[in-house]
Amino acid sequence: MKTTKVLYFLGLALLAVFVSVNAYAVDQSICNPGSNVALHADGSLKSCQLKNDYDANNIRCKRDYSVSFYNDGNLESCVLSTSVTVTKTKCKEGGPIAFYIDGNLKSCVQPDN
Repeated sequence: MKTTKVLYFLGLALLAVFVSVNAYAVDQSICNPGSNVALHADGSLKSCQLKNDYDANNIRCKRDYSVSFYNDGNLESCVLSTSVTVTKTKCKEGGPIAFYIDGNLKSCVQPDN
């Protein structure tokens, strides 16, 4: 009986870990139907073409363009739907933007002025 209880609680703990890991995964419903969808090894969304504008951490990604995510659900890159300022760096609407896995800005297209 004691072994059964231990296995039961270990199973619950393992389930909680899997649920918490996937809680941050982005849902594939954001993708254009019929577009190529790439997944990470853990099944989380890696990249696809957006069917609508998509908001990720105050970044508005443009529909009909590719978006990519790290396996923890953080935005890796997309094309900006609107201009944005990230840590004092202005990034141009319609230009690509990319982030490191920790969320820091990697690159973007800056306005001409």
